[in-house]
Amino acid sequence: MRPYYIPVLVLALLCGCSSVTYISPDNVTLFDDKFSDTDVKIMADTMAVSLISSPNIAQSTAPPRMALLRIRNFTSEHINTDGIADKLRIALLKTGKVRFVDRENIDKVVEELQFGESGYVDPAKMKQIGKLAGTDYFLSGSLESIEKQKSTKSMTWYRCSLKLTNVETGEIVWGEESELKKMFGKNIMDW
Repeated sequence: MRPYYIPVLVLALLCGCSSVTYISPDNVTLFDDKFSDTDVKIMADTMAVSLISSPNIAQSTAPPRMALLRIRNFTSEHINTDGIADKLRIALLKTGKVRFVDRENIDKVVEELQFGESGYVDPAKMKQIGKLAGTDYFLSGSLESIEKQKSTKSMTWYRCSLKLTNVETGEIVWGEESELKKMFGKNIMDW
């Protein structure tokens, strides 16, 4: 074999050894100290359990209606906080103890109602404008972080805080926070 073929052969072997495997979404993701899918699940689950057990929800005779406002990102990372909000909304809806008003698509709802009044829809099957459900509570919050670095090690602390505001009174009737601290490096014990 000619000597210049060896590097090409080694490169071909190295490139040909990659693989893809499915893993369970429930597996914990620990690559580094940055925000991960596991963190989203932990925070959303913590908040859902706390909110459902709060007196305003647990003692309500009918499922209250909520509007989920944006969770503000005050971290140095680009984190899609809509993913946290969506995971939280799904967890809460599965309990059957709350309902959500879809404020994101309100313009589409109004457009559909106006289409119904255009004469193209059978009047007996038409929905009426002005029957949209009001909101009892606003659910809002923020995500923040603090990052520390020491030679080859790093630590990031995350805090997600949410609050439930009564729309009629403006009172904050529930609040919760979920904190995570993650360390990454060769010698974590040196901290």
